[in-house]
Amino acid sequence: MTPMPQKAPHPVFLLVAEDNPADVGLIRLALESNGIVSHLHVVQDGEAAVHFIEAVEADHQANCPTLAILDLNLPRLTGDEILRRMRLCPRWRNVPVIVVSSSPAARDRAGALSLGASAYFTKPSELDQFLSLGSLVKDVIACNNNRD
Repeated sequence: MTPMPQKAPHPVFLLVAEDNPADVGLIRLALESNGIVSHLHVVQDGEAAVHFIEAVEADHQANCPTLAILDLNLPRLTGDEILRRMRLCPRWRNVPVIVVSSSPAARDRAGALSLGASAYFTKPSELDQFLSLGSLVKDVIACNNNRD
């Protein structure tokens, strides 16, 4: 009996709002190292993120991302401001969001979670710790899928 061919995993569509190209590379690596096949739409500032959110909201045929990863400290608009705007849009209201930040401050974590972030990830200095972001992405997606 010949084994059935494995179906390639369907790519996960992610919005990544991150102004540091090195961190975008680490995010890609974290996803790949956790077996997550993804298509990333990367924006480098808060205004570009809001423009993308509004464009998807206005075009009902456009795919809404499965998940968003937002840096807290972006130029032009912060991650908190993006998250606030996102939660005002019907199509984006339930998109899970992981806020990433170099800030370990409890007030930043609490602020992001109070605005509807699904998780808060403090950017570590060690590569193996950063790669755990991929595992968090998997967990948040699975949790969101179980709510549907």
